[in-house]
Amino acid sequence: MVKRYIIILICCSAAIAPFPTGLLLIDAPVAQTRFTVTGYDRQRAFGPGWAQGPGGCDSRQIAMAEAWAQPCAVPYTQWGAAPISDPYTNEDLLPSDVELDHLYPLAAAWDMGAHAWPQEKRLAFANDPLNLVVTSSRANQAKSDSLPSEWMPPARRNRCAYSRRLAQVAAKYELALPRADRKVMRRSCAGLRGLTSSSVW
Repeated sequence: MVKRYIIILICCSAAIAPFPTGLLLIDAPVAQTRFTVTGYDRQRAFGPGWAQGPGGCDSRQIAMAEAWAQPCAVPYTQWGAAPISDPYTNEDLLPSDVELDHLYPLAAAWDMGAHAWPQEKRLAFANDPLNLVVTSSRANQAKSDSLPSEWMPPARRNRCAYSRRLAQVAAKYELALPRADRKVMRRSCAGLRGLTSSSVW
């Protein structure tokens, strides 16, 4: 009886303990906290709209076309495409309900260092496909300009992939992540959460 209890206890501990996995390497600069930097204006700081890309399509059209494997030059109303899985919620997502989310939010980036960038770098950041996620308007608005300690994808199995891609963006642009946010990101990839996580991105 005691042996069975010990085995159950070990199994339960393994299920919830944040033991290390190979996914834990959240490699990005770290800051103690996020301080609000005054003077933020999205349009002035990051451009009034989506930048034009190849083929006459803008960043939003390109991201949507890639998500549905459709030509970006053809309006989405003509795709006749089936729903895809929203990477934040795992719910069905139709092109008509899409908003493009900045994985590393623009306002947060401004606070963490983008206020000192040249305009060209801010425009590149705002239109970088690595930092853009096709999601529903509801999920995008719920996330707003939050970092992981305040918001994580409702689809729990997608949280590690979300964290790892956010870390990639932060590292690419040398943007620090507050210590509390990196802690949440690392926990999302630890233990069984990491081992059973989805690789949606």
